[in-house]
Amino acid sequence: MPTTLEPACPLTSNDSPPVSLPKYLLEEGLTLECKHLITSLPTEKAWVENHFHQDQGFWHSTVNLQGILTCQNHFQAKDTDILLVTTPKSGTTWLKAIVFALMNRVQYPNPDQIHPLLAQNPHVLVPFLECMLYIDGQVPDFTTFTSPRLFGTHLPLVSLPNLSRPQLSLEKPQRVLFLKYEEMKKQPKAQLMRLARFVGCPFSLEEETSGVVDDILELCSFDNLSNLEVNKNGKHATGVEYKVFSGEVRLEMLRTI
Repeated sequence: MPTTLEPACPLTSNDSPPVSLPKYLLEEGLTLECKHLITSLPTEKAWVENHFHQDQGFWHSTVNLQGILTCQNHFQAKDTDILLVTTPKSGTTWLKAIVFALMNRVQYPNPDQIHPLLAQNPHVLVPFLECMLYIDGQVPDFTTFTSPRLFGTHLPLVSLPNLSRPQLSLEKPQRVLFLKYEEMKKQPKAQLMRLARFVGCPFSLEEETSGVVDDILELCSFDNLSNLEVNKNGKHATGVEYKVFSGEVRLEMLRTI
């Protein structure tokens, strides 16, 4: 019995050709630093990605590990950065949409007519550090990013770049905000206003009375986002289909600085 993933016999004309893996699943172009690190880590066969490696107590795919190393070596945090730290498949897309709409509400006062979220996926507007910006070892150019810069990550605290950790320290509670998904679902308006105060751009009384808060919640609602063409059929440059990110969830925790 064959012990590898290769076919036991040559492909015939009736066999399907090998599936072309998207960029985020490929284990190619690894740096020497990443290859050396992998040799020292516990490694297991994965069910989608080829391998998982345990680093600092957490498991990462090979390509994500490369992105983590590059991010740790090159990312320069700023005091004005806003970092959304969430677990995978826990409502990250929704939170990214809300924060982006919140921070850009003055620039786009009519979100039902013209708004980046109508044409672009939230993961493009608030990109992941390790699995989008720094994927395959590339170092991104941040000169086009306006302040405050918005980033997302699934990394645990111990794996964040060194310059980010002090700002997320619990010794500085004014720099950290925890949001629970249940609270966001139960009291979305109150939690959005709480988030606005935390990031330093609270809603004015005029905005509250004119329905700006409600407009943001409607724009970022699950029904609205999931029915947009870009989120149903679009695909990120890494090969990830945006519909993978869709779905309701039960729990969400947000940490932002």
